[in-house]
Amino acid sequence: MTAPTLLSIAKADLKTAKRCVDSQDKYEKHIAAYHTQQAVEKIVKYLAAQQGLNLWGHNIAKLISQCRGRGIKIPSEIERNADVYTMWETVSRYYPTQRIRRDSIQKAIHYTEMWIEEIEHKQ
Repeated sequence: MTAPTLLSIAKADLKTAKRCVDSQDKYEKHIAAYHTQQAVEKIVKYLAAQQGLNLWGHNIAKLISQCRGRGIKIPSEIERNADVYTMWETVSRYYPTQRIRRDSIQKAIHYTEMWIEEIEHKQ
């Protein structure tokens, strides 16, 4: 059995997000936000590793900035919303009193799925 890659784990995160995003339970919706953030983070780290970079941390904007100039393609929608997705990492786990819009999570899931398809198409 081959070891899972960050990309395959990111895909599993997205599956969880898709199952939870439409829940009427706000905590499950927060789980969707968290797993979407995790998917984005892992994809950035996966692509960075392909270029020999070993990135750490959860701040997606910082991770993306470390990828600049290295031929790593980050979709503009992901880059534009990096701060929002980063915020989901903590508020979804520790402070689930904050409101996260379902449509924002759904859009993030969509953009991330399209990104994965593009990555897999190039492999």
